[in-house]
Amino acid sequence: MSTKRRWTPPKLDYQATPDHPTVPSWIVSICLHGTLMFCFAAGLQSCERGQSGASDENFRDVGIYVKNAAEELEPNPAEETPESAAAEVSPANTETVPTDAQLADAAAESLNSLPSDLVSLPELDIPSVIGAGQSLSMPAPATAANVLESINGAPVATSTQSTKHGETSFFDIKASGTRFVYVVDCSSSMGFYKQLLVAKSEVVASLQSLDSTQQFQVIFYNSSYREMSLSNLAPSLWWATDIRKNQARQYLSSIGPEGGTSHMPALKRALSYSPENIFLLTDAEQPIMSAAELNEIKSINRGRTAIHTVEFGRGGNLDVDNFLKKLARENGGSYRYRDVTKFGRD
Repeated sequence: MSTKRRWTPPKLDYQATPDHPTVPSWIVSICLHGTLMFCFAAGLQSCERGQSGASDENFRDVGIYVKNAAEELEPNPAEETPESAAAEVSPANTETVPTDAQLADAAAESLNSLPSDLVSLPELDIPSVIGAGQSLSMPAPATAANVLESINGAPVATSTQSTKHGETSFFDIKASGTRFVYVVDCSSSMGFYKQLLVAKSEVVASLQSLDSTQQFQVIFYNSSYREMSLSNLAPSLWWATDIRKNQARQYLSSIGPEGGTSHMPALKRALSYSPENIFLLTDAEQPIMSAAELNEIKSINRGRTAIHTVEFGRGGNLDVDNFLKKLARENGGSYRYRDVTKFGRD
């Protein structure tokens, strides 16, 4: 049979505790947390004074500075380096605004650097002798003496200088219009007194008065005729541009005196261009155009073209009513006479 035991509290052994009183745990916690707070405060204080022992002199105030437009254009001397200063002083880096004259010189230099055939016409080699061995020097009193100067680049003949716009002159015969045909005798007799040289020079002088709105053709004839033509182009009325005038000078220089004389084929060909003016020049006393031939020319023309005639004769004008005077009179043109003995002989 079991017996019930009563519980009794254990007895304290006072001899097992130490002699000094025990420190409560909450006091230890307060001390530990206070130490941590002190260390944290000390750390913050050192950050305010500087990082890693840096002195206050290593720090300065900073901020944002906005430049205005004027300050951006003006260089800051304090920011220039020796290299940049040297570059600015160097003449190679100094830029100036070019003047109009400098721009014109630069443009001219650029044009000069281009191939000459792109910017200008080829220079014509005008020989010192034109035609078949005829010298350019010619004794003076005739008007053609002044005309000869034009072939060397001097002013043209006085008669041409006095013409108005749209006009030209051929041995003092003034004519206006837009289409001109020159018909010039180049038979053998035209070389005796330099007649062909004088005739060529007068044609050149007359062409100088024409502008690019006018047209011309030059026909030389003896027993046949030869027109001014260009490569790959059929003979035509040519616009009086500077290029065509230079080509006319080349064409004239290729003609020499030779052969006989036949007026009608060249004159008919000239009328076929329907020009406003024809200048016919010849020294031929023979062959004389018959009355039937004069009537044929008048019938073909029908008053549409003024035919002006120039006669190269020897000696003074005898005032004979020859076929050249009739041809001019019947076709509304003018007549001129020139004494070839005043031109000089070869």
